[in-house]
Amino acid sequence: ARAVPATRPCHVGTRDMLSLVANALAAEQVIRMHGSGTTNPSKFFWELGDLMECRSKEPVHLTYRAVGSSTGQKEFVGPDDKDIGYDFHEQDFGAGDIPMTQSYFDTMKGQNRDMVHVPITVGAIGVFHSVPESDLAQPLHLDACTLGLIYEGEIERWDDPRILALNPGMTASSPIYVAHRVKGSSSTSGFTEYLTKKNATCWTRGGHKVFGPDAELHPQGDWPTGIGKEGSGGMSTYIKERSYAIGYIDWGHGRAAGLSEIALLNHDKAYVKATKEGIEAAANQALELGDVYKRPDESFAGVNLYDIQGEKTYPIVLTTYIYLAKDYTSWPADTAAATKAFVEMVISPDGQKIAEENGFVEMPSALVNLAKQAIQMVQWPDDMVPFTFETEDGTAFTPAKTQKELGMQPRVISAKRTCYGDYERKQMLVKVNELNSDSFASSSSLNDVQQSLADGLSTRDARISALEAQLEDNDDEDDQTATFAKAGLALGIIGFICGVMALAVALTKKHATVARPSIYTPGAAVEMNKPDDV
Repeated sequence: ARAVPATRPCHVGTRDMLSLVANALAAEQVIRMHGSGTTNPSKFFWELGDLMECRSKEPVHLTYRAVGSSTGQKEFVGPDDKDIGYDFHEQDFGAGDIPMTQSYFDTMKGQNRDMVHVPITVGAIGVFHSVPESDLAQPLHLDACTLGLIYEGEIERWDDPRILALNPGMTASSPIYVAHRVKGSSSTSGFTEYLTKKNATCWTRGGHKVFGPDAELHPQGDWPTGIGKEGSGGMSTYIKERSYAIGYIDWGHGRAAGLSEIALLNHDKAYVKATKEGIEAAANQALELGDVYKRPDESFAGVNLYDIQGEKTYPIVLTTYIYLAKDYTSWPADTAAATKAFVEMVISPDGQKIAEENGFVEMPSALVNLAKQAIQMVQWPDDMVPFTFETEDGTAFTPAKTQKELGMQPRVISAKRTCYGDYERKQMLVKVNELNSDSFASSSSLNDVQQSLADGLSTRDARISALEAQLEDNDDEDDQTATFAKAGLALGIIGFICGVMALAVALTKKHATVARPSIYTPGAAVEMNKPDDV
């Protein structure tokens, strides 16, 4: 037998081994940053995080926990009990649709810590309902007092004289099914603070982010009426499925869910629904007044855009903020650099377009300048190597421009890079938006198909009734035949339902609305219809 040659030993010098280890560690090193807070801009943050990961030459990874504004604030400030092993450095930025509470702001001051509020988007809280259109002679109108009395439980029916006085010709005679958020919610805070500011005699419980039966935790008491729903999704689902319901939800989410919105009485005595123009008007008016927004490093407690003057101004407008520490010198330099770059992308023209696609309103230039001022106030680590952008001037705020060689540097975020998944989604969106009525049939043809569908349903019902009658006539000696017949009937019904579903998809495709991809390339955006999502 042939001798098996001995395995040669692997001789690797100490220097070579250290080099291999160093290279392996360098190859796996990922710059990580983590945030948590309000759920409303979560899709916006996730999209922009993907965008940053695709455009960055160095590996970057962002996570964002959508847990609500109050939890985001608590995790930004840090725990009261140090034994749980949590440190505020675990969260690199927080986010909320409300300013940091005065108590949390004071707690940080007591720890010799400061923070800044970075405004990132402007949105609204809409009030939605599910009263059938057949019961309404006009879009549903409510003023703040009537709305407050509904949530106080004093007005319990849609045919209450106080509601009918605002809605002539309304014929609804059902009880009102009231829904409210549970747990800490910036939507609840905005909604109840608005009711309090407008008419504290009709809504007597003040503005709070959470209500509950625990007198120690919630001295204002529990909700006097209604059913609690968790999250924007839970609220919108309830309103869709429960006729004659009412609830409040961030405007973008409610519009995307196709809910019917209530027109509210604004400061100038006009009934208005939330619109981009109405939300922008509130922000612009607040900036013109000059005493609403403050220095970014001061307490913003009490800052709000409720009931701002203006004929078209919507009355429940919220500013969404990113919370940043004023001193990041105790953070890893790479994490601080990535956090700074991410916030710059959020308030950049690219970022604001993505925010708008997610149901927010692009910030006025004066508010963007306030956000830039907040970032400039932050003390970043001395050894931090900041990210730059492949744009006209190297910042996130000017159009993309190819910079030969410079664009290939390690810390350059380039719009010339993308991810294939986002490219593919963009191509799919182009094809979807090319679909129109001509792709299927003329309007009259569609009506013919719909009538055929209705006739088919009638025929199906008649045949099912006949088969069921035959089955009932079977005696006990023909159980096997009955079993086969039932099986055939079931298969037939399933086949018919599948056919109906396929036809319904074809008929409704031309109305389909698909979220735009996260990759927004300046100068190369695909123009398309997009849906109107705080």
